[in-house]
Amino acid sequence: MKISSVSWMAFVGLLLFSLVSPFLINGVAAQDEANYYVTVKPLIPIDSLLYTTVGQNWTVSFEALWSYGDNSGKPIKNATATLEVSNSKGKHVDTLSFNTTEGVFAFNYTSLTADKLTLTPTKLVTEEGKEWNPDLMETENSLYGLYSTPLVVWYDTFHVDIANVDTSVQGYAAVTVNVTYFLLSEEGLNLPAWATYSNQTFLPKTVQDATVTINGVKAQESQEPGVYFANVPIWLPTTYVHVAVSQEGWVTTRSGFSFAHQTNEPIWLYAVALGSLFSIGALLVAGFVFRKAGNPLLFKRQNFPSLGAILLAAASLVGFYWGLVGLDCTLHGFDWIFLAMLSLFSFGIGLVGCFMAVRKNNQALVISAVLVVMLSNMVGVQFSLGMYQLVYPWLVLIISFVLSLVSGVLISNADENFS
Repeated sequence: MKISSVSWMAFVGLLLFSLVSPFLINGVAAQDEANYYVTVKPLIPIDSLLYTTVGQNWTVSFEALWSYGDNSGKPIKNATATLEVSNSKGKHVDTLSFNTTEGVFAFNYTSLTADKLTLTPTKLVTEEGKEWNPDLMETENSLYGLYSTPLVVWYDTFHVDIANVDTSVQGYAAVTVNVTYFLLSEEGLNLPAWATYSNQTFLPKTVQDATVTINGVKAQESQEPGVYFANVPIWLPTTYVHVAVSQEGWVTTRSGFSFAHQTNEPIWLYAVALGSLFSIGALLVAGFVFRKAGNPLLFKRQNFPSLGAILLAAASLVGFYWGLVGLDCTLHGFDWIFLAMLSLFSFGIGLVGCFMAVRKNNQALVISAVLVVMLSNMVGVQFSLGMYQLVYPWLVLIISFVLSLVSGVLISNADENFS
């Protein structure tokens, strides 16, 4: 069958169109994707991250460009660029505004906590007052709006875990800790040298060659990467461990841990038991003396000030213990000077209150002493332990609170016995 010239030309035209049309369509699509009037992006490769230590001011730079028409590729001068800062959970944490000057603007930014922060340009207002934002509007030949590229900065810190603790030797604790970077994954992170504060290309999870102190004693690094150990003196029934980690260019991280000392604890329990027996014996003797003096009941209202004084003395001794803890731990690196001063002050005020209660003078002063001891043993202790996310010794706190509360009730109900 003979094919006409017209049919042959149509066939060839269709064939050529089918071969060329994908490139034409893709080209249009690619062109449309780039047809934004303005672009704001960081002056680094868009697939890179920045990695630094908390507290370090990192200089970041952005550029603002016209992206369409005769001005395409030219800088947008003297505009106002707005950036939103969000954390790793997507929560908004900050809003920043800068003048683009000659089309490029740079600024310092830092974070005091470990987090992955994303800085995203959200608005650009030109010198003439025209606003561009990500709400794109399609016009006849282009898309009208702002195309922006976010910048991610990792502000990292050290993370300390207790690997092992040995309290089998009285007066000492052998402590081993594992030190890692907080944000890095187990396999570490590969980055360009310029993108890291330390100019490393590979960042391991473990922290090596760092200066680590445990309760003020310089720890030794074991053969296992990131593991440090030290033998520290401790005489308290509870071992409070303060670990400080520092490295050149990095902000020092301070962490706290607490756990029972298995060889020191029994000695303190014996001391508390003997003290309790002595107190009970003193109460029995006092009851016997009261009976001899013609007062058949120890718990009569006229004896409330003396009973309140005994309970206040017991609560004050608890405060004295926390004062010793505060002093000892402050010497070993904890920021507990406030706990030491407050607890020792409350102990002194408590003793004054006990003396005044026995003499039945100045009831208001005695009640004030009870309140000071109560607040010190509860609020002061919880505040200090909470600074390092340590477990509260609820049994001790509740006992001291009950002692102070009952003491206050007894003294408050003995108005007629105070002069």
